[in-house]
Amino acid sequence: MLVGHTNERSADSVGSGVTSISAGIDDFLQERKPQKWHRDEVSRYRECILGVLESEFTVFNFFQSGSFQHGTAVTPYSDVDYMACLSVKHKTGSSTTILNKVRDLFKSELVEAREIYVDRPTVKIEFPGLVTDYEITPAFFERNVDGEFVRHIPARGGTWREAAPEAHLSFVADVDQKHHGGVRMLARLLKAWKYEHSVPISSFYLEMRAAEYGKNNDSLWSLYSLRHIVSKLVSSELAAMNDPARLVNRIMPCSGESNRATALACLRTLEKDLIEANRANDAGERWKFNQALQAVWGSEFPYVDADTA
Repeated sequence: MLVGHTNERSADSVGSGVTSISAGIDDFLQERKPQKWHRDEVSRYRECILGVLESEFTVFNFFQSGSFQHGTAVTPYSDVDYMACLSVKHKTGSSTTILNKVRDLFKSELVEAREIYVDRPTVKIEFPGLVTDYEITPAFFERNVDGEFVRHIPARGGTWREAAPEAHLSFVADVDQKHHGGVRMLARLLKAWKYEHSVPISSFYLEMRAAEYGKNNDSLWSLYSLRHIVSKLVSSELAAMNDPARLVNRIMPCSGESNRATALACLRTLEKDLIEANRANDAGERWKFNQALQAVWGSEFPYVDADTA
């Protein structure tokens, strides 16, 4: 069995200069955690974006809905996602119309932005700086289910689909608390793999899969748990998943069949690398163990001692 994750490092490992897999993961993810200067910049751009929206639309709520809010961001890759909950009087028959209106407003007002374009279901804004990409999703109240808001956001072909970001944030937070941070760790490791290999798979989907695993298992062991999550995705051929909050339709892994096929091929490679890491660790083959880990997360993943937990 692959060694697990712990929040503490053994005195022997620290004192000898040997890095355990759990310490290596901690160090790797710490380097990719948003720092104060990232958060300060995000806060500044938030006020700028919101001010522009409020100049044209009635905004009932404006909140982060993605990795930065969930605590699963991987810098410098993760976008900053905002849900802009607008008055229903602004809702258009075609979701393309409201996306274009928001895009054109930002283009006329955000002179600091390098590029602004529709990337359904969002309007994407690229700023210069430490955190460059911001995605704004226009949303409209659809219904209330036992105190949980379900909203309409843009979908393909000018249609609308349901989203429940607040409920999903609560779901991830609750399961993560049960595992003392282990669910967010798994999500960040999956996202780091995604970004390292440019895999066209939804970060939200990966996060929900990590949370689903945490909900259904009493304990998490970093690489062992990752292998099980990945093996399930491969065996199901990267199927859409049921909403764990039971509020919206199935959660799609990719935008289109071509991207699903590409992502599935990448997942098969990931599964092989995790199996090889497991085999090398059991055999005490430290160099091969590290080669397998770096095949997953790149050469910047710390060199670890395969014999330490």
